[in-house]
This record gives sequence, C-alpha cells and structure tokens, in this order.
Amino acid sequence: MKGAIQAGLVAATLAALAFGSLYADAGNTYYRWLDARGNPVNSDRPPPAGTPYDVISTGSNLMRQVGPDEGAVPATTEPTVGNEFDQVKTKPQPVKKNPEQCKRARENLETLNSKVLIQIRDDQGELHPLSQEEKEVQRKQAEATIAIHCD
Repeated sequence: MKGAIQAGLVAATLAALAFGSLYADAGNTYYRWLDARGNPVNSDRPPPAGTPYDVISTGSNLMRQVGPDEGAVPATTEPTVGNEFDQVKTKPQPVKKNPEQCKRARENLETLNSKVLIQIRDDQGELHPLSQEEKEVQRKQAEATIAIHCD
C-alpha cells in the first residue's frame, strides 16, 4: 500500500515537472521549440540534439534562432562571437487554453501544497526528495500553468 502511494506521488511529481517545465522561468532567458507533436515548448534547458529552437531574452526583445546542427548555445544574450541575437518585432502568440493541462496543474499544486514527501528522479535516475525550495519552484510553475490554461 505504501509503495503504491509513493509510486502515485512520483508519477504526479513527474507530471508536474513535465507540464511545469513548459513555462519554466529561467530568469532572463529561456529556450523555445516545437516538440515531436508540434506543440510549443518553453524551457530553461535546450531541447534534444537535432531540434531547431530559439533562445529568448525576457528582459529585452532579443531572440536567437538556433539550427538543428548548432547544438546547445549559452542561455545568455551577452554578445560573443557566434552568439548574436536579433531584435524581435512580433508579439508572442497567445497560448490556447488547455483544460487537460489546467486540470493537471491544479492536481500538481494540490499535491505540492500537501505535507506528503514527494520524490523525483535526478539526471542519474536516482530518487531524491524535493526540498522546500524545489517545491516552491514547482508551485510557481503550477500556478503559472493555471494562470495560462484555466478560466
């Protein structure tokens, strides 16, 4: 029984991380691309290799388009050789409301606000409990997703 609860919490946390990362706030810059289904993805980390993407500065109207063969570029808008940004002249398109993402974000926020121990897998596949700081980051991501996708 305890294992099933823990497995459910891990699944809920992973869903929170997956959907929360769509609107991750990386400070001043973030990465934007289309996933395999053509859905827009915004993240503080670059996409998988071979994916064309944009590096966007949130503090200005600067953007850099990165081709699929260029690999990861630094998440900085500081001008350096090979890291030139262009001025963005168009406004971002509004995000269409998604009831499924709204529902999941609300469920994730409810789990994050509970006193239950939440564990996630790190880059090496090892489980570790979310710290209070990590929970707060996930809460903010869930709240941002709710603001975007819920009525």
